Amino acid sequence: MSYGPEDAAIDQGMAELYEEHREQAIEEFTDERLQSYYRKNHLLAKPALDSLLDARNLLSTNPTASVLFAAIATEVGLKATLLKPIVYGLVHDESTASLITDLTISYPSMDKYRALLLQVLNVHGGVDLDTYKRRGSNTPLWEEIKKVQKIRNSLMHRAERASKDDADIALGTATAILEAVFPAVVKKMGLHLHDGVQICGDWKCQYKNTPFGNLIDGT
Repeated sequence: MSYGPEDAAIDQGMAELYEEHREQAIEEFTDERLQSYYRKNHLLAKPALDSLLDARNLLSTNPTASVLFAAIATEVGLKATLLKPIVYGLVHDESTASLITDLTISYPSMDKYRALLLQVLNVHGGVDLDTYKRRGSNTPLWEEIKKVQKIRNSLMHRAERASKDDADIALGTATAILEAVFPAVVKKMGLHLHDGVQICGDWKCQYKNTPFGNLIDGT
């Protein structure tokens, strides 16, 4: 795929946006911005989790299909549950947040802006994707995300077949994003999940069916 004037213009615009935000982003970004996005979009993880379930169901019969669904779960999960909420907190506009998030993932030249987003996620979400390692792996999660992207591209553009090991890495990466990192960020925001998918901000839920919860209900 060639790199043309339109790509250069996008790179230039994104570089200028990075320069505009980098000095004040960490200082001005507040937990309330991230929390408000999660409250407003309480089922944002569901599409990615549905793809992860499909990937698991396909593992034993079709590793190639399993990898593709796991790659979808990883990319959509990363964008929807982690990066887009942070970008939204920076630009205060959902359509712009979607565009910037897509470009940050897709354009290698946007490593500086990607680093800024990951730094905000680290400070306010409590997760450093550059160093975080999922259980059973010695490789940082961000490196595994990029590896899964390469495997997916080989399957889609060269009609290659995936191995069981490829599927295991893809599933492990998607699982880490959606069932470890995402819940941890939600918890740090003072929120919690129902059935692993629905974000809830009602603090009384955690005490349901406990003596304290019964006291609250009685009151």
